[in-house]
Amino acid sequence: LINRLMTFFHLLNCGAVTVAPFFIVYKFTSLSDYSSLWRCAHAGSFYFLTQLIKLLILATFFPASTGDMAVVSHTGAVLNVAKCSVDLLDLAGVYITMGQLNVGRGPVRFMVTGVGWAGAEVAITRALPLWFGARGHEFDWKYMQHCLEANMVLLQHLCNAALIWLWARQHLPSSQSGTGVSQPALYSGITALLVTTTYKPLLLEYTRLAFAASNWMMLLFNGLFTGVSALISMHIYVNLTRPLSQNGVAYK
Repeated sequence: LINRLMTFFHLLNCGAVTVAPFFIVYKFTSLSDYSSLWRCAHAGSFYFLTQLIKLLILATFFPASTGDMAVVSHTGAVLNVAKCSVDLLDLAGVYITMGQLNVGRGPVRFMVTGVGWAGAEVAITRALPLWFGARGHEFDWKYMQHCLEANMVLLQHLCNAALIWLWARQHLPSSQSGTGVSQPALYSGITALLVTTTYKPLLLEYTRLAFAASNWMMLLFNGLFTGVSALISMHIYVNLTRPLSQNGVAYK
């Protein structure tokens, strides 16, 4: 009975760590003002469709993975880069999702998309393993690691959605952003950051092989990567939208 009680509390803790950031983002931002819960689910459906297209492409054009050794060899490295390039479809999927959503201003639109895509990914990749694994008879830290990774997934999707929304805007200032950084430089930074985050899984895998890193170390690397990309995204967002706020231009 005690063991079952402990594993039940472990499941509750993991669930709280996973769900709490989503609740905070939804409740304490403008999303709740627009009753956007079902719109987040609508955005999540685009995630499922995008992943299905990616799976079809991977199954058609790429052979099955042979494990870590495929990453080490030259041929394996090229193959893994090519396979990871399929994830660029996610950027197109996010762009299409925001175009299909009819909700509020631009910032609300990219937040709905980010939350919807992150929620769908967490539901696919972490919810079921958490439900069946965290209720096991033995405590395992890997489930708490999965929950912390879910928080990073949310942050990364919000950043990507914000960057894609900025990249698609045509009414942003054409001269200076107000901080001495030109608009072309900021747009180049957006493109470079989006491409870098697309290849993040491959970069993390190379890091794990190079340093023989443990799961906790990889979680730290993932957190640092996501945190730095979030800070850069916020800097670009503020620089490009500040002149609009000062001039009273509405976001679209």
